[in-house]
Order: sequence, then structure tokens, then C-alpha cells
Amino acid sequence: MTVSESQLRERLRMVDDPALGIDILSLGLVTDIRIEDGVANITLAFNAPYATDEMAMGDRIREVVADFGLETRLSVTVPQHDGSNPLPGVRNVIAVSSGKGGVGKTTVATNLATGLADAGARVGLLDGDIYGPNVPKMVGIDGEPGITDDGTLVPPEAYGVKVISMAFLTREDDDPAVLRGPMVDKILIQLIEEVEWGQLDYLVVDLPPGTGDAQLTLLQTLPVTGSVVVTTPEEVAIDDVRKGIEMFRNHNTPVLGIAENMSAYHCPDCGGEHTLFGSGGGREVAEKYDVPLLEEIPMNPEIRTRSDDGAPVVLWDTDASEPFEDLVESVANRIGAINRADVAGIDPDNPTRDELTTPTTYGGLENEDETASASATDHGESSAEDTLEAEATPDAVEEDADSVDDGDESETADADEQDDDEADGETRSFGGLDVSDRQ
Repeated sequence: MTVSESQLRERLRMVDDPALGIDILSLGLVTDIRIEDGVANITLAFNAPYATDEMAMGDRIREVVADFGLETRLSVTVPQHDGSNPLPGVRNVIAVSSGKGGVGKTTVATNLATGLADAGARVGLLDGDIYGPNVPKMVGIDGEPGITDDGTLVPPEAYGVKVISMAFLTREDDDPAVLRGPMVDKILIQLIEEVEWGQLDYLVVDLPPGTGDAQLTLLQTLPVTGSVVVTTPEEVAIDDVRKGIEMFRNHNTPVLGIAENMSAYHCPDCGGEHTLFGSGGGREVAEKYDVPLLEEIPMNPEIRTRSDDGAPVVLWDTDASEPFEDLVESVANRIGAINRADVAGIDPDNPTRDELTTPTTYGGLENEDETASASATDHGESSAEDTLEAEATPDAVEEDADSVDDGDESETADADEQDDDEADGETRSFGGLDVSDRQ
């Protein structure tokens, strides 16, 4: 049976986005379809590596394609930020914040970063808490960053995460960071811009508590994908959370959701559950501001002991690790939903077909052309590869597994096929796509 690109395109309307509730064609997530030698080459606008929702959509697409007797080769397009972005190799920036100190913000940040890396993502962790930098201890790093010939810092790694911190710049563990606001801004910008981050899927930034200089500097320096706001259940902490949410919204930064820490204590002796800091505060503020409650993390002594030992609890298969594993999944899926909604031009929290503003296109053709072939090259359009070489469209680049270069601003990732000659390659997954990275 001969199958045309337009036939396959229409069948892909059967694949719904699990977060947005709209099919991937209407959302404009299918950017190109080509059928060559029994293989359906499909390019998708996905940008949340290891998000389970995107993996599931990839699997569903394969099922649809298999019904036509075709093999599937999936690729992704990665939207590019404008030229003002100082870190063009970083796809997603996650700010982890809290309204007040002592609520477990750094614990959440370190477990989020190491959990994403454990799934296979390329992750950086920036300890932006200039006055109280605890990240190195909590991930077990004793060394110092390297320095290149031009003075760029090379971050040390722990558990597959590149880490940079003010703690590396102080000479002794007991040295206080006595700094005025302008100096805090300068140091934070240096930790962002003067570090060899390379290509990252996620950069997690552990911010200091509150809504001060560091928060504003980050929001004005980097395109932050979204923020995770950490709180405990009691009212005094919730009051400050409200201020943090308003700050991010005033700077047009999505709030990924609320992570409620120390939500309850499960007594191992009596078996009872004790809410030492009250209950329901995180859920209440999440409902009030219409943001997700990402996770309720109970108190567990193992969380503390693992942090003190420099071994984040998310990496251990125990009861204490489960809430953090769920948090990692929720954050990745939330980032994916926000990025895909941005492609479609809709509100990720209230998606409707009526609000779709992005023309549903593939291969340079709008969906209204029901009879035309989806192949851009058949209609005189430049291919994605040609576009990359000509740098004609900076809005997106196509990922191809055979040409990943950590030194390039654009990166390509091609799925389901690896170059066996690349002995040094690293097999990765991008939204459910098997990707072979060349070193």
C-alpha cells in the first residue's frame, strides 16, 4: 500500500497531547513529515527531554505509523531564544525558589537536578544562594572548578550534574559572604555567564529565599522556563509564597507549581501521621493561584541523612525517594506542556482549540492544503538541514543524532537510528526518542 504524507498527517490527529488535551496536528507540534524508503521521518516540536508525556506521545506516533506498515524515525526541533540569551546551549532554565528560608528549597533543587540527570538528561545546577551556598555539600563535591586559559570556570560534576557555587569561591568553609546587593548581582551574573556549561537540557538554579536582588538578576539575565516554589504547610511560609508567585508573574515567568515540603511525618513506632507544620497550605495556595501542586513531600529522616552524606535521596530506591521521583516527573512534564503550549500560542493551564494562534504546519505547508504532499522538498521548500546550513530561520533548529556538537549554539537530534561507527557516542533519549550523541 502506498501511503502519502498527507494521509499519515491526518492519521496523526489521533495522537492527543496528554497535558493540553488537543491533538498534536492542531497544536502545530508536527513540523515535518517525509516518507522515504518505507520510513516515516517525522519532526516534532518537543523540548522537554525525558518528560514522560513526550515519551508517551512518541510511542503513540510509532503505533500510528506502524498501522501503515512503515518504520518510524522521529526528530525534534528545538526553539532558539533571541540573541540576548547568554546561554544559547541551555534549553530550559528552572528557578527553584522559596518565600522564606528553612523550607527545604536546596533539598528540592539538588534532588530535582540529580533526578533529571539520573533519567539521562544533561543537567547543570547553579547554586545561586550567594549568602548560604550549600549545594556542594549536598551533592558531595569537595573539589574546585577548573579554569580555562581565558578564565572560564569549568564546573565539577556530581551524579552527572555540572555544579557551580559561591562556595567554590570562598577560601574556607567558615568564610561568610558579606556582600552588598550590587556585588551579589555581579557574582550571580559571573556564575551564569563565565562558566563552561556546554549543552544542557536543564539548568536548575537554586535561588536564595525571598524576592530580592538575586531573583531579579536571574529573571533579567536568562529566559527562565519556569519556577518551582517550595514551601512548608504553615501559614507564615504560605504568606511569603504568595509574594514569590506574584514576582514571577510580574516578570512573565510561568510558575511550574508548588512543592510542599515537610507536609507530614509518618511515625515508624505508632504508624500514625503527624502534621507538625499544619496541613493543606501548599494545596490551598496552588488552588488560589491556579498552579499545580507538584508534590507533597513528607518529613523523613533519610532525606536529611542522605543530604548530609552528599548523596541525594532521589537516587536511592526507598520510600523517601518516591516523592522526589514524582516531583522530577511532574516538573519535566510541566515544562513540556508550557513549551508545547508556547508553540501553539495557547495558555498551558487553560488550553482550548479556540485560542490556537499558531498555524498548524508541516514541511512548510499549512494544514488547509488537504491534498498536497507534506514533503517540503517536493514543493521547493528548503529542508531543515538546508535551513540550518543557511541559518535562514533562527527560531528553531532540527536535532539530528549524527551532528551533535557541544560547541555549537544549535544542536540536532535524530531518533531511532544510530551510527554504529561512532564508538564514542552516548545513547540518550529526547522526549521518547533514542538519540545518539557524537562526542
